[in-house]
Amino acid sequence: MFEQGADIVYHAAGGSGGGLFEAAKEVSETSGSKVWAIGVDSDQFLTAGEDVQPYILTSMLKRVDVAIYSTITNFVNEGNQSGTVVFDLGADGVGYSTSGGFVDDIVPQLDELRAQIIAGDLVVPDTTS
Repeated sequence: MFEQGADIVYHAAGGSGGGLFEAAKEVSETSGSKVWAIGVDSDQFLTAGEDVQPYILTSMLKRVDVAIYSTITNFVNEGNQSGTVVFDLGADGVGYSTSGGFVDDIVPQLDELRAQIIAGDLVVPDTTS
């Protein structure tokens, strides 16, 4: 993807996506043009090697801690429940990381977009069509 002109690549491979960080480093250092990787599931900047951290723009956070805590709390307080529970932005079930400081300058805009999504003013498509 970098060779085809992508400046930023987001992987959805969890811990096995570390090769993307290596690729971003390699392409950046050999081409002289900085490219970025985006991690997933956890703040992968914190678990990646120092040599690739400068190429990790952010990570999409899957807040499993929120889902587990909420599920246990609901079970303790209300007993066994069935059905679908969505852990979206409004439930703090997903988010993004700011480790490395690479997105610090746009955090206010990201927070505004987050608020618009939660309020329903900005609708994120849930299909590819």
